[in-house]
Amino acid sequence: MPVPEKVRRPLTQMQELNLHVDHRAVDRAEFDQKIKEKERMYKRYREESEAARMVEEKKALKQLRRTMVSHARPLPKFDHPFCPQKSSKEITKPKSPYLRVLQRKERRKMISSLTAATSSPATLMR
Repeated sequence: MPVPEKVRRPLTQMQELNLHVDHRAVDRAEFDQKIKEKERMYKRYREESEAARMVEEKKALKQLRRTMVSHARPLPKFDHPFCPQKSSKEITKPKSPYLRVLQRKERRKMISSLTAATSSPATLMR
């Protein structure tokens, strides 16, 4: 039996591989660049705010030192002497507080009379 002849096909053409890793590397580089730019911006902002805060603290310290210096009190002006005028209000009438002294005395008498009346001979011997 005769062997059939092999059909000769042309060789396959190799295509260039396009891996996702290369595309991700480019994206990651862009992302890292943006992050570094943000960090530089925040660092600059922090330095500026720190410098402004230091300037404000120095100003406040100078102001505090200025105010802490004792100054002599100025003399009163005797050009127009003080002349008090009579008030138009009525005089305050004193009022005694209501302390209920009499009610307390009466209550004590009642309690003492009740205890004396209800006392038994055993309590009297104590």
